[in-house]
Formats: sequence, structure tokens, C-alpha cells
Amino acid sequence: MEGKNAEEVNGIRLLAELGALRLSRLIRDRGDPELLEKYEYLLLPDADWQEIWEAEYATLIDSQNNEDAMGARMLRIAAHCGGDVALVLLELIMLKLEEPEADELLELVSKGNGKGVTLLTAARTAGYTGTLDTAMLPMKEAEEAASFLLSSEKGKDGSFFSRTWSGDSYLMGFLSGAEMKDPLTAEFTENWSPADGPVICFGMEERLKGLAENMRRLMDNEADRPFALIVDGERGSGRHTAVKALCEMLGVSLLTVDFSFLLGHKDPKDAIRRIVRSAALEGRALCVRNIKKQEDTLFLLERMEAKYREHCVLPLFLITGGDVKLVPMLKERWLSLRIPKGNELSLALWKGFFAEAPEGFPEAMASKMSLTAGQIKRVAQASEMLRSTGEVVDERRICRLCYEVLDDGRYENVKWVEPGFTFDDLKIDPQNKEILMEICRQASLRRKVYDEWGLRRQYAYGRAVSAILAGPPGTGKTMTVHALASFLGLELYKVDLSQVVDKYVGETEKRLDEVFDRAEKSNMILFFDEADAVMGKRSEVKDAQDRYANTEISFILQRIEEFDGIVLLSTNNLQNIDRAFMRRIRYVLTYELPNPETRREIWLSAFGDKVPLSEDIDLDFLTEKFDLSGGEIKNVVLNAVFCAAAEGKKVSMEHIMKAIYRESTKTKRIAFDGDYGKYAYMMRG
Repeated sequence: MEGKNAEEVNGIRLLAELGALRLSRLIRDRGDPELLEKYEYLLLPDADWQEIWEAEYATLIDSQNNEDAMGARMLRIAAHCGGDVALVLLELIMLKLEEPEADELLELVSKGNGKGVTLLTAARTAGYTGTLDTAMLPMKEAEEAASFLLSSEKGKDGSFFSRTWSGDSYLMGFLSGAEMKDPLTAEFTENWSPADGPVICFGMEERLKGLAENMRRLMDNEADRPFALIVDGERGSGRHTAVKALCEMLGVSLLTVDFSFLLGHKDPKDAIRRIVRSAALEGRALCVRNIKKQEDTLFLLERMEAKYREHCVLPLFLITGGDVKLVPMLKERWLSLRIPKGNELSLALWKGFFAEAPEGFPEAMASKMSLTAGQIKRVAQASEMLRSTGEVVDERRICRLCYEVLDDGRYENVKWVEPGFTFDDLKIDPQNKEILMEICRQASLRRKVYDEWGLRRQYAYGRAVSAILAGPPGTGKTMTVHALASFLGLELYKVDLSQVVDKYVGETEKRLDEVFDRAEKSNMILFFDEADAVMGKRSEVKDAQDRYANTEISFILQRIEEFDGIVLLSTNNLQNIDRAFMRRIRYVLTYELPNPETRREIWLSAFGDKVPLSEDIDLDFLTEKFDLSGGEIKNVVLNAVFCAAAEGKKVSMEHIMKAIYRESTKTKRIAFDGDYGKYAYMMRG
């Protein structure tokens, strides 16, 4: 044992030396001087029990007063060995590893053990002599500790006595002072310690400080009884960050494991043992994240808690998204922490992650976007990267980044629409424009009114910013929706009613619920075009079909009331909408066919600035004679422009009159009284 350099002395070596002392004393008591002489390089002929006890004290027990890392490791090993037989078992395993020739000595101590280390060998080496019954109890106690720390294999006869024990690569690494993970769990675990740097939880600091104080009191009062902290919240809300922040306040390191590892492992019992062993030996609290409701969840959590309670004293953190109730599964004490939805912390998060943003930006984003902490952090990182390339990142660009972060393929049954117009493009009644500005103000001031002024509790439902746009086709309803989305910087999603409405009972409600749920999570404007299809008047119940139709209407009424976003509905006839909708709709915008003055503006804007126009275009005549809607004027202009382009000419009055005639044949709405003077021949020309 003297040939080793000082730097090679580690936990393995220290335990091996203790094992050699134990064997020396045993062989001396047996009165076998030849063996002592033969293995003098390994054994100490004069070793006695007092010397062995002093060596163990210096190596293990006194380690608690030793500030070096190896001393702390040895102390934890000793604590988890329990009795002396398990400790001797570990010492002999390390001796066998260090000195392969020790096999012969171990065989002499315990005949027929296959040159492995058994509990019987350890018991005899520990000084239990006489009958087997004498060593049975300490061997059974040692088996529990050995099963936690070591690996084992069945012996030749398969008995308890012949089972051989060994250390795996993780235990060897731990004893040698290496910083390593258990190879079995490495892919699914994460190590963290307060030394890794400060943890920031915007908006949660005071709440976490109070919780940390409560946890510290529990840890001080009953230091040997671990308790669980259940952390609940939606994905990306900062649950794991909150756990790290608590551990930082408590001065505790953390080992995190993903629950999917336990669900997918072929031997969950051994996986749990190895995870808890890592936490116990390294002095870390354990965090199990992404706990989901599965068939084996109860079994795995009960086993995890029992094993952790048996070997650890630090808190056990359990992270879930709320889809599984953990409290009934726990046997010991527990605390809980609910991470609120993003909009409740939204302002603090936007201020924290965008500390250099212009005044008013955090408030605007907090009102418009309901993102989790993780999503806002990703948006902040993306915006910084864009700025580093020289790109101008304004509020509209930040909104676009928000949607890029949110887009996870959730948009089934809704169709994204690129907002193509602004308020400047709208040629609508001034009163409607004022209502639109009110809608914009409500969207921007939601956080102030509901959170700062405390109305969220009074308005637990009915917070949707909702409006019905009613009027004939082509009067600007859809353009208004586009302009609103463009002004707010929000994405517009048009519900595809052909995909939502289903003939099978209950399917329409299911799909509508999914649409509203995803719209709310995605902070998008929800647009129901021709909403009569699902929001028409309820009828007298004459058969099952009527009853189910009325159920659908009642469901969507309820869902609008629960919706926490912007929902817009358009209809060609307001009378077709069920009256119950009106109570739940915040605004109604009515659209009429434009008056001559407005029609003139629409004609001018429809041509734009670059279309070449002939001098013969009579704008006064077009405005006064044709009672066209805005949509019809745009159709006429577009068709006329294409005709002119095909002929290689400027757009003339003839092109426009032909386009008007073709538009008139579609609806038969435009009346001709023959009094069109010189332009009459152009209508059919």
C-alpha cells in the first residue's frame, strides 16, 4: 500500500486501506502468520481493533470537520452505509479493485464465494464470528444500504449469502473525486448549484422569498424529514427557474430529472435508486419535472417519494402542468407553488427582459400579448440578435417575433390572414372609426384596467373585446378587420367555418372550443366571417336537430363570454344574429352603401398613384350615377385596369363602363334608366 503517490490517494484508496486493516486483524485473530508474512505488503501484522477504529474515525467520522471535498464525500458514504457490515462490504470492494491479489485472501475468509465480495465475507471481516445466526441480522440491515449504493449479482446457488456486490462507474467516480453523472441518467438529468450564477424571476421575487423562509423553518425544525414542494404552472412559465431561485435562497444545489426517463425505463425501480443515490451522495435536492398523467404516474411517484424520504433530507421538488393532481399521491408533508398565467406577471416580465425599451413599451406589450416567462425571454433574445445585425426592431417587429415564438402548429381550423390595410384605407362612417379607436384603446389598456385598477376579479368573465360588423357585402367589413389587426400589430386568424361546423353531435362544440382556446393562447384576433352559420337565431325545438343546433349556439355564447381576447364577427344581416349574442358583444358597427362623397374617395383610392389614367375619365359621373359598394368599385377598377393593360393603353372611361356592365350582370342590382348620354354605348360595347 506504500507505493502510491500522495495525489493518487482518494476515496477508493482510503476505503481500500481500511479494508486491508480489517483483513489484517481477522487473519491475525485466526492465527495464520504465514499469510501475514506472504501478504506483508498488503497487511499489517500488528493491526488491532483500536487502530482500525482510529483509522475509520480519521477517515470518515472526522470528515465532518474537514472542509475539503473528499472529506464531505467520505462522510456521506459513511452515513448511507448505516451499520459496520455495509461499510466493511464497501471497503472490501475497494480493496479488491485496488489490489487484485486480495481475491485469495477474500476466498480464505469466506470459502466458495467465487472470489467476489459477499455480505457474509463482510460480516466475518467486521468481526462477527461464531454461528451464522450471529451475523444474520447485521447482514440483513447491511443489505438495505448495499442495495442503495452498490450493484449485485446472484451467486451460483442464488442464495442471499452468495450474492456478490460491486461498485459501478458512478460510485467509483464519486469516490475518486471526479465530477460526473451516472451514465444511466446523464441524458435526462441536469445539475445546478448556486455557484452557477444568480437566478432572476421577474415579478416573483417577493413571493419566492416568503416561500423560502417557510421552507427554511421546516428544514431547521425537522432536518431529518424531507418535504415536497409541488410547483404547478403552464409550460414555459418559469417553474424550473423558480425552483432554482428557491434553491439559491436556501443555499442548496439541485439535481433535476425529466419524468419521461422514469416512464420509459425498462427497470424504473433501479432508475429511481440511481437518481436518488446521485442526489443523496452529492448533497443535492431533487427536482422531478414534466410530471404528466400516465398509467404508471402514481406508482412511480410513490416509489420515488419513499426512496427519497429514506435517504435524503433536502426538499423534493415536483413540477407539473396541472394535468395531474400530486397531493393525493404523497405520503409526507408538502407545500405548493402555483406560477400564475403570463398576463398576471406580464408587465414585470416585459420590463425585466426589455429593460432598455422605450417608455410605455412594456405596458403596451403586456396588454396585447399574454406570453409565458420563457416565451418573453426567447423574444428578447431574438430581438437582441436582430439588433446586432443592424435591423431596426420596433414594437411591430417585436409582435412579429412573439408570433414566431408562439407558432407551434396549433392553428388547425383557423386560417392566418395577412393584414393588408390600414385605417387610412378605410372609407367608412366616422362613428365607426371612433368605435374602432375605442376597441384599440381597450386592447392596449387591458392590463391597466384589469390589474392595476383591480377589475379582474369583478369581471371574471366577459372580458373579451368583441364586435359585430354588420352590413351589405362590399361595404368594408373585412377591410375594417384587417386595418384593426394592422394597427394593433396582432395576427388575424379567420375561422374556417366549413372545417368547424360538423353534422355529428358534439363535434362542432369541440372544434369551436379548440379554436377559442388556441386563439387565447396565441394572442390573435379571432375573426368569424359570415357568422350567421354558427350564431344564427335559436329556433323552436321541434326535433333533435333543432335541439342540437340550439346547444351549439348556447355553447358559443358561453365561450365568447369566457374568451380573454379580441373576437370579431361579420354578418350581412344583423337580424339573422341571435339576440342573446348582443348582450355579450361589446360593440356593433353597422355599414351602409357609401354616399356619393365617400364613393368618390373610394374610386380615387382604388386606382392608386401609379395606374396610368386617360383624361376622359368622368369621376363625377361615376360617383353620381352608380350606387356601388366599395367592394364593387374595387372589382370594377381591377377589371378595367387589366383590360387596359392587355391593350397596352391607359385606363379609359370605356374600360370602366364595360367593367361596370359586367359587374351589373352578377347581381342585377344596378339599374339602368337609359339616361347615360354619350357613355351608354360603352356599356355593352
